Amino acid sequence: MHGPGGPGGGSMHGPGGATPHGELNGPRGYQPEHGNRAESPAHRSESNRRAEPEHKSEPNSRRAEPQRTQDRQRATEQQRRNEDRARAESQREQERNAQREHTTQPRSEDQRRAQERDRTGQRERLSDNRQQIAQERNRLNPQDRERLHRSFDFEHARMSNVHFDYHVGHRIPRTVRLFPVPRDVIAFFPSYRSYSYFVVGDEICIVDPGTYEVVDVIDEGYWQAPGRQVAGLRLSSGQVALIRDSVPRDFPEANVRLRLALGAEIPDDVELYDFPQIVLDRAPELYEFRFLVAGGQIVIVDPRDHSIALVIDRA
Repeated sequence: MHGPGGPGGGSMHGPGGATPHGELNGPRGYQPEHGNRAESPAHRSESNRRAEPEHKSEPNSRRAEPQRTQDRQRATEQQRRNEDRARAESQREQERNAQREHTTQPRSEDQRRAQERDRTGQRERLSDNRQQIAQERNRLNPQDRERLHRSFDFEHARMSNVHFDYHVGHRIPRTVRLFPVPRDVIAFFPSYRSYSYFVVGDEICIVDPGTYEVVDVIDEGYWQAPGRQVAGLRLSSGQVALIRDSVPRDFPEANVRLRLALGAEIPDDVELYDFPQIVLDRAPELYEFRFLVAGGQIVIVDPRDHSIALVIDRA
């Protein structure tokens, strides 16, 4: 039996013409399921384009990793170079500072020693000058000592509330007002020429106006008898107290078997000692004297004839 399509039928023709062999057209308006519909070339191309970035992202990431590693290496290398430059610059600056310091110092050890000798020599000359002034002053007779005392102006030159060391060899503040040594003093005692002075209590301080260094201190005991004196040696109560404090309690005692009286002579074989410098600064009249300790007393001796000039109880 033949169908409408003719003898060999088995297929049907729709309004648009013949259909491929073995395919069946569905009813008009019918659409097949998506999963069962064959993908068209255009559809496959669009799908491939959507999936392509996903396939390409992993190779790009692998290619970018070496680049980031190189960037980090370059940054590290640049930082290292910067640090090396900073260290080199710091080293150069230290060398320049050392060079500048070296140029400001003496060029050789010999020059440094020469400078130290000059300073030592200057100190010794100043000390000798101070000692010479004190010795010359002590050689004045009693009348000249009294005249020396009257020639200074105690009223105008006296300072109050003194809070600095004004002893011999010390430098006083430049705020201290100094007065020229009176001409009457220089007339019979020229050693004070070109010096100035000020007064603390009853002590006359002779000062070098260029350096403000104290070169001599005239204590009141110099012109006033303290009540116990002999052989021209006069000491104030302050000077006596200073001598007591400067001689240690464990100072070795001399083996002297005689009465320690003023004017008595000490045997020549007994050792005599120099006074400490701090005592000589406060009591320059002791430059020509020595001392010993015996019987719990400090015995001041004139070394020229070994006579006892003063005896101070240690108590």
